[in-house]
Amino acid sequence: MLINPYAIYVRVDAAMDHDSKSTGGVGVEITFPDSVPLQSISRSFGSYQGANIERLELQAIIKGMKLLLHLHSEHKDELAPVCHVIFITDRLSLSGQNRTNPYRIRQWRRDNWQTSEGKPLKNVDLLEEIDKTRQKLVSRTHWRVEIQYGRSKFIRRADKLSKVGKRQPPESRSIAVPGVKRGKRIYDGPEVQYSLLAPGDEFAIQAYLKEPVENQWAISADICDGRFLGLKLVIYGDSELEGKLHRGNRRRIRLATVLRHHVTIADVLEDQPSPA
Repeated sequence: MLINPYAIYVRVDAAMDHDSKSTGGVGVEITFPDSVPLQSISRSFGSYQGANIERLELQAIIKGMKLLLHLHSEHKDELAPVCHVIFITDRLSLSGQNRTNPYRIRQWRRDNWQTSEGKPLKNVDLLEEIDKTRQKLVSRTHWRVEIQYGRSKFIRRADKLSKVGKRQPPESRSIAVPGVKRGKRIYDGPEVQYSLLAPGDEFAIQAYLKEPVENQWAISADICDGRFLGLKLVIYGDSELEGKLHRGNRRRIRLATVLRHHVTIADVLEDQPSPA
């Protein structure tokens, strides 16, 4: 990864325990170019409860932006040489080429916060906050602000800070997702490659996480048989489907549509026996 010697770098990360409370924290490390006579800054924030890892990662970016606003108000003269700020996250989906892109956020806002597939977007409140805070930062400082992806090895200090954050009191539910129903995974595999699935495919699943998204439910499940055994599957559906896919119960399903990042279901078939 090439380093710009004239930019402020804000490295951010989040950590979460997969416990019943989903306890998490975020870490922010700010480093300055040689032309700025300020020491590096390290901060931990937490502990948060009831969120998910993407919400925590978004919160880390927001905290970094707010720290820069505060720094600029106190050290405007020292920061005069700066014209560029680069945020580094190890979550590719949150880079400026993806979900945090300001032009994409504005388009989603015009489309009533739906994706091109007509799926309601998650974490709208935090995407709105990132967009407004970034606009405020640019307006006040006239800096160019970028959010870039970097591998975990480039944000090790922020990772350590986030783990400190999740152990901090007091507990906060400020970014919790209301209405989430959380269970325990039986496998730990990554998410399935949806391009390998097809309408009509059948397999057994066991739901472990159900999240309300506008008037739909995003249901995360483990695939329990076949060539995708142990992988994660994300299903979108209505409240009737949510009521059929109980956490901890194994059901056989048939796929209706396969999209880039989720599926819909044509039928929920018979119950499947859980392993002894």
